Amino acid sequence: MRLADALVTTLRDWDVRYVFGVSGANIEHVHDAIHRLGDGRLRSVMARREDGAAFMADGRARVHRTLGVCCATSGGGMVNLIAGLAESYAESVPVLALIGQPPRQFEGRGAFQDSSGIGRTVHAVGMLRATTKRVARVDDPADFWTELRAAAVEALTGRPGPVALLVPRDLFDLPVGPRPAGWPADLAALPTPGEVTPHTVRPLFDALRAARRPALLIGHGVRRSDAAAEVTSFARRAGIPVAATMAARGEFPNDDPLFLGVTGAAGHPSAHAFLKDSDLVVAVGTGLGVMTRAPLGRLDPARLAVVNIDPGEAERATAPGIVVAEDAGAAFRALLGLLDAEPFTAPPPDGYELRRYRPRLAAPTPAEPGPRTARDTLRQSEAIRIIEGYLPRGGNILLDAGNCASAAIHLAQVPEGASSTIALGMGGMGYSIAAAVGAQLGSPADTRTVVLCGDGAFLMNGFEVHTAVAERLPILYVVFNNNMHGMCVTRQQTFFDSRLECVQYPPLDVATVAYGLGGPDRLWVGTAGTPDELRGRLADYHDAHEHLPGVLELRLPAEEVPPFAGFLPEDEPTYAVARRADCRVLTG
Repeated sequence: MRLADALVTTLRDWDVRYVFGVSGANIEHVHDAIHRLGDGRLRSVMARREDGAAFMADGRARVHRTLGVCCATSGGGMVNLIAGLAESYAESVPVLALIGQPPRQFEGRGAFQDSSGIGRTVHAVGMLRATTKRVARVDDPADFWTELRAAAVEALTGRPGPVALLVPRDLFDLPVGPRPAGWPADLAALPTPGEVTPHTVRPLFDALRAARRPALLIGHGVRRSDAAAEVTSFARRAGIPVAATMAARGEFPNDDPLFLGVTGAAGHPSAHAFLKDSDLVVAVGTGLGVMTRAPLGRLDPARLAVVNIDPGEAERATAPGIVVAEDAGAAFRALLGLLDAEPFTAPPPDGYELRRYRPRLAAPTPAEPGPRTARDTLRQSEAIRIIEGYLPRGGNILLDAGNCASAAIHLAQVPEGASSTIALGMGGMGYSIAAAVGAQLGSPADTRTVVLCGDGAFLMNGFEVHTAVAERLPILYVVFNNNMHGMCVTRQQTFFDSRLECVQYPPLDVATVAYGLGGPDRLWVGTAGTPDELRGRLADYHDAHEHLPGVLELRLPAEEVPPFAGFLPEDEPTYAVARRADCRVLTG
């Protein structure tokens, strides 16, 4: 069997289902093999840029708890891919990157897109080593099976992350022999998780049982654990309140009485106050980075426990008193066993009110008027409240960087069964637009996806909407258009005496750009500048066009101060929130 055929049939049989990429001279053998051997179980998804392909693989891995696969040719394609791999590396997302290389006989001898590191050429292995858990280059066909298995195991084992496999073009046609004996039949056979014994979690269990005001703080590592439901089950059975990081809003039911809200820079002040007053905070699947812990102040090690398969980041940041260095699901499975034998119920959080910051207008900027009319009155906070009623139960919500994401995290509830994804590792604009493709692909037929992003993100990666059009994916892209990088403007207003530089641009007509990405039979496009217009556009899309991808531009005539703790005084006004369990079902 040739190397290209062996690679593709293995990915097909492992049921990864999609390879996201952009073709080119040194990766086209892989695409040809997919065409010949995919058999309807593995297919190519053509991104518009390689960073988009990596974001798609990342989004698929996060939402579907699988191995995302992306590919690129050498040279600029490889370099573009690295932006997405860096996000996956920072956020512990299992992705396999397949990267073609020039034929071996030309490396160091003037090969086109040479990245061998010979002479003054770019060193591909060195570059990728900084943004992946493992990078390997196959220079001998006899090493192929060993390297492929090692790459996949590394991506999925321990703290997950991206891996890169580099293959010179001439090797794709060389024989590698049949699959070795004992070759894993599926992805589940690759990692070898160990069982967590009751002894391992006994100190944490005893501390929880003794606490007068315990709380769980769950992070996105819970989603990628081997039994995420065990965390929710333990919290409910033991009656322990739960707060979520900004990246894990969907990992605990938002309408559950035990849900405290979101913690972090765009979190809820009431959740922060509860955790500050807790005598035991158990951080589960979070590294407690500054975006999460800043509003909490100094976390007393004696009142802090960490459950994380790789607790190093949390230990360096906070020095917790109790550390369980295990997968979150496995650890809570063991805790449930102890709870069966020694049941207890924590004191209820009586009288707790979820509180949010009250929206208010920001100081005006000298921005050139955008594509708006004199009637435009829509505010970001109003838009989010209206959109919240249309978010899909059991679907996917993706947020991009910026003020609109902060406001959505703060003001909107995640509906039942929905995933909520945001890239906070590298925090690059445009991630959500591409990642939504990976999130939607492979979902049940009645699943819907919504992206909330700014015009800056649309300018970065908006052409990946064309990928959604090509794939006929029911993704609604809601673009908050204020003709600026709003978060950057807020920082410059706050910390640089409103000296605005490199943060504003001439008016962008998002809807007109979107019309060029597909005709009305393939892409729905709408624009709204008032609350009534927004309600009308949403109703039109969901009543008649939700089978199509859509772009909905929101024309925002004035900026609001984002509900971002670092920008707000301690006495910023808040209001109590009634829990919303009435989000409209947008399936089927």
